[in-house]
Amino acid sequence: MVALCVPVSAVSVNDVDPTGRSLANVNAPYLTAGGGSSTTQFLTSADFASHALTILNVWSNGCGPCVNEMPYFQRVHENYASRGILVVGICTEWVGGTFAAEWNYLQNNGYTYTNVIYDTVLYNLATLNNFIPQTFFVNREGVVVDFIGGGTTYNNLVNKINQWAEYDEVYYDVSFVDGVTGEVFATQSVLSGSAPTYPQAPVHEGYTFTGWSPATPPTITGPTTITANYSINTYTVRFFDSMNGSLLSSRTVQHGAAANAPAHNEYPGYEFIGWDKDFSCVTSDMDVYTVYAAAASEPGDVDGNSTVTMADVSILAMYLNGEDPTISQSGMSSADANGDGTVDIRDIATIYLIIANS
Repeated sequence: MVALCVPVSAVSVNDVDPTGRSLANVNAPYLTAGGGSSTTQFLTSADFASHALTILNVWSNGCGPCVNEMPYFQRVHENYASRGILVVGICTEWVGGTFAAEWNYLQNNGYTYTNVIYDTVLYNLATLNNFIPQTFFVNREGVVVDFIGGGTTYNNLVNKINQWAEYDEVYYDVSFVDGVTGEVFATQSVLSGSAPTYPQAPVHEGYTFTGWSPATPPTITGPTTITANYSINTYTVRFFDSMNGSLLSSRTVQHGAAANAPAHNEYPGYEFIGWDKDFSCVTSDMDVYTVYAAAASEPGDVDGNSTVTMADVSILAMYLNGEDPTISQSGMSSADANGDGTVDIRDIATIYLIIANS
């Protein structure tokens, strides 16, 4: 074997095959802060039964080959824990190691997989052979099914997992929730340790699909809810003055909401009667224009100043004589003072009467 350390307290027996050995009575305490033994957490046969495969690695911080391979066990822990693979380090005080130093080494190097202090069952297993590191693969029944004496690699560990892992065919429901309605629109039954396939997100008028939460399909280890996210569309509503074409205001409005109309301009002789489009439920960009109608005119008020005077007679006389043909539309309506539908000299006479009687 390459890269081996010899534990000074190990039994001097070499190359003993540990496969088939039962660890059913194991009760090894977790390593705790400062190198102590936990009084509440133990590695037991229940841990073997609840995992597809348990990997036990015997190590010491005083053993160079041991610490060299620890990144591989951390990587297996990160990549395979969700698939039912349990990685456990068995701490020893062999080759100059101490439990306190091993605790510090784990913390300083970011190793997060479980570590225990060997009990009698694990000590007897580890001392079958007079070297470390050693790695054991244990099935659900607590039986050692494979063994690596000496250092290993990540690929070697993965190959052993693929060979020995006893995965349960457990399926979990994955529910896909519509972020607009809050309703479940699709479900999938997904094998534990696998990832779902994201379906086509529902289409909603006025909303844009923005992605999923979580963004990428997760590894499923239990019932899971995944949400389709949306943003509500916004639109621009522009309000224009139809008399001069000027922009009165621009509003940004959410889909289905109402736009707030700006103040409109006032024009002599005209009444504002509203807008040319309904903007109470906006579903697209819109240009909205004011609508005006000629104000109700007073008979004889040709100049539109709301008072009938001799000035109105003069303007109408000039118009009839062809001297000043520019009278507004509302002015022309008022010029028909007698209401016969024709503007002529008789309207001048009617205006005189209006003035005389005012």
